[in-house]
Amino acid sequence: METILSYLKNRFGYDNIDRNFYRKIDEWDRWYSGNGTDFHRTRVNNGLSVIEHDLSQMNMAKKIAEDWANLLMNEKTRIDTDDDGASEFLRGKNGKGGVLGENDFWTGINQLVERSFALGTGAVVLRLENARVDGNDTLLPSLDGKIRLEYVTAQNIIPLSWQGQTVTEAAFAGSMTVAGQSLTYLQIHRKEGDGYVIDSVCFSDKTGKKVPLPEGICATLRTKSKTPWFVLIKPNIVNNLTNLPMGISVYANSIDILKGLDLCYDSFHMEFYLGKKMVFLRKDLMMQDQEGRIYAPQDCNRQLFMYIGDKNVDGDLLPQEFNPALRVEDHTQAIQQHLNYLSCKCGFGDRYYRFNGDFTPSTATEVISADAALYRSVRKHEILLEQPLVRLMETILKIGKEILGISIRDSASVSVRFDDSIIEDRTAEQKRDMELVSMGLMLDWEFRMKYYGEGEETARNRCKEGSR
Repeated sequence: METILSYLKNRFGYDNIDRNFYRKIDEWDRWYSGNGTDFHRTRVNNGLSVIEHDLSQMNMAKKIAEDWANLLMNEKTRIDTDDDGASEFLRGKNGKGGVLGENDFWTGINQLVERSFALGTGAVVLRLENARVDGNDTLLPSLDGKIRLEYVTAQNIIPLSWQGQTVTEAAFAGSMTVAGQSLTYLQIHRKEGDGYVIDSVCFSDKTGKKVPLPEGICATLRTKSKTPWFVLIKPNIVNNLTNLPMGISVYANSIDILKGLDLCYDSFHMEFYLGKKMVFLRKDLMMQDQEGRIYAPQDCNRQLFMYIGDKNVDGDLLPQEFNPALRVEDHTQAIQQHLNYLSCKCGFGDRYYRFNGDFTPSTATEVISADAALYRSVRKHEILLEQPLVRLMETILKIGKEILGISIRDSASVSVRFDDSIIEDRTAEQKRDMELVSMGLMLDWEFRMKYYGEGEETARNRCKEGSR
């Protein structure tokens, strides 16, 4: 990071980075990855010696991020456009191809949303393969060009200029290996008078020095685009740690609860580890095999009669059992209480996680009535997630039309349709719209556009075919 920051300062004069905030991102990442934090590495003095102990973890930070990604960006989420050419360019003829299919967009964006909610910020960066440029590094029409999407996590995003919370210039770092050499690839998106300029540079991870760019990457690309070739994604919660226009982890203000939860779980784990049944035997009851190893009479499934001599058999000779009581219910209640706190703090409401798995509402209405906080949080995050997705699709369409020569209508619009089945009864909504069609209050082709994601022309033609 220091190599990158020094380059940005010396080459372009950017020196407004809050290094302490990136340390926070590293902390959130340790909770997310479950690699262990200083909190989980403990040293206990048992009176005889100091024993090192790593606390057992539930790793709920990862679970929280996963659940938010699955709520907001899953297989039922859809991106629609009202132009058939634009729709085919984005999604292909079968809905699984096009630019989004080539870039495995739905898998990539789900994983990016998960990491964005864990680390606070994520970015989708556009790159054009087989780009043609003139002598001034200005982008020319490139009919054989390919749009590539790169997904960048918070540690590798450096905002350079911004207005309010809108980032206008940014740098993005990544790793690559060329001819066995590990490199850090830096892409700087700067705004000039005639549009955005993308500068690329590589550094050797071994020496930290600048090295030549791999073949096919332009050192400078003048896009002539007034809109950036990147979008940022972050949770719709206020960052209370820095003035940087970066997001904050959805569990950033719940670290103490995560600690308490892991303490309870570690105690629960140790309860069974230390609470195993034990049998105390007098030494003269033990046996010895031919190799000199001592074993209990019934150890290793041995069955035998043991001669005990002429001594009187009394209670002192009999084995003594040790059966400690396990505090299962106490631990279960403590873990559940911490899960309630964590669920509430992270926007799910206090009923989302149930230790015994008994909270399984059957309808969206039950979810809303049981926990309105989840409904509000989902809607809130959708607002901030929809804007960058629409801008990203509009930028892709613009590149397709102006650079790749794709036939797309100038007025083509893009919309994102989230899967709200958990907070809305989609079947009831579709039934209601069918009634509106039958009443003439909604057109049949409008119904097809809404529920099948078809462009207006295709939807009209399908309806005409069905009426014959």
